[in-house]
Amino acid sequence: MKVAVFGAGTMGSGIAQVFAAKGHTVYLYASSPASAQTHKEKLEASLAKRVAKGKMTQEAVEELLKRILIEEEAACADADVMIECIKEDLEMKRSLFSRLEKMAKPEAILATNTSSLSLAEIAAGMEEPSRLVGIHFFNPVPAMKLVEIVRTRMVQPEIVSRAKEIVESLGKTTIMAPDSPGFVVNYLQYPFRLNAMRMLENGVATAEDIDTAAKLGLGHPMGPLELQDMVGLDVTYYATSSIYERTGDPAMKPPKILKDMVEAGLLGRKTGRGFYNYSEKK
Repeated sequence: MKVAVFGAGTMGSGIAQVFAAKGHTVYLYASSPASAQTHKEKLEASLAKRVAKGKMTQEAVEELLKRILIEEEAACADADVMIECIKEDLEMKRSLFSRLEKMAKPEAILATNTSSLSLAEIAAGMEEPSRLVGIHFFNPVPAMKLVEIVRTRMVQPEIVSRAKEIVESLGKTTIMAPDSPGFVVNYLQYPFRLNAMRMLENGVATAEDIDTAAKLGLGHPMGPLELQDMVGLDVTYYATSSIYERTGDPAMKPPKILKDMVEAGLLGRKTGRGFYNYSEKK
């Protein structure tokens, strides 16, 4: 199977990795070939750490990377699956899918990995909105077992079935989610993370104590602020802002500390500093 991944950042490269690990050819597309190559090199560096820890062999890594090809958009036309994971910007996604449906094979799966935007609104820019399905992976993609299959009211049932089958062939567990704000998982967990930020903002507890409380008191594998740094503060800010605008739910309103940190470029691990300073940990 040939899979085209549009967007080569953390989510895109993770999605590329899981498909390539199962023997599929992956076309990795970004804003430029140089950008896609940079993200592929970051993936290679990450996999090298797994080799050093004995979790993968060098041969397996080399075979996996051979299956990830850096391509221009037009070269992805013969893909069996097209997965979009670009910036959470409605107009950008609409523009992309209006192009993809024209180049894609009639039987190709067109999927978005959006975590917060309405699929119906994304599909509104398509000639055949019934082709769009949501395949929502979670970060980090190789480790997280769950994938949400998101359905609009107009999506073709056979497309949903095929998307579910493809994802489960990767060893993932799927749940069906409606095309509603936050789908299932994010509507559950965003208020928890936002409340952790409000606690820090109001001086209730330190970041370290909040995360320790979640891990040792609630049994979470990561604290909410540690998780936030891994996901990216900008990702959560734009996602929760979108959900809040659509629902008016006060639990989804981004706190001032999140807005201020995003504006300051303190986005978490990817910038070296978020709720924690990662440059000091090197």
